[in-house]
Amino acid sequence: MDISRKTDYALRILSILVKNPDELLSVRTAAEQVEVPYSFARSIQHGLVQAGIIESLRGVHGGMRLKVDPAEVTLREIVEAVQGPMSMNDCTAPGGECTRKSTCCYHPIWAGVQAAVMSYLDSVTLDDAVNRRRYPAVDPKFADRSAFCEYVSCDRFGCVDAD
Repeated sequence: MDISRKTDYALRILSILVKNPDELLSVRTAAEQVEVPYSFARSIQHGLVQAGIIESLRGVHGGMRLKVDPAEVTLREIVEAVQGPMSMNDCTAPGGECTRKSTCCYHPIWAGVQAAVMSYLDSVTLDDAVNRRRYPAVDPKFADRSAFCEYVSCDRFGCVDAD
């Protein structure tokens, strides 16, 4: 699993928008501020518009602004809007194919790691991160070994309880 450069730049652009909610931000200004080529910033803008996270207003005095409440959108939602569904590897991806998935002793582990990362990124909103209001946290169930089967569907993977 990788947080792409595109996602990193998108988060930087979104941070500017959160800090300046009453201003329209031109793509050119955003590109300069996050130190990314203009064409790449345009691609990021397009993706964020497609995801419904920002809106773009055309014209001489146009620009982009947030379309969502930053206190309502999680970092996971943004990551997935920019780079698609999160997955640890092919076998945990939506529709991922692996002929050994049902017998592989590692598949439930990768599924658990994926669930923990998703929980972590779901625990903080864009507003929380930008304004440093709350830090991410993982659901306590991930520290409870007996809860493992709850988030990786052990029956589906043929896991044996440790009890």
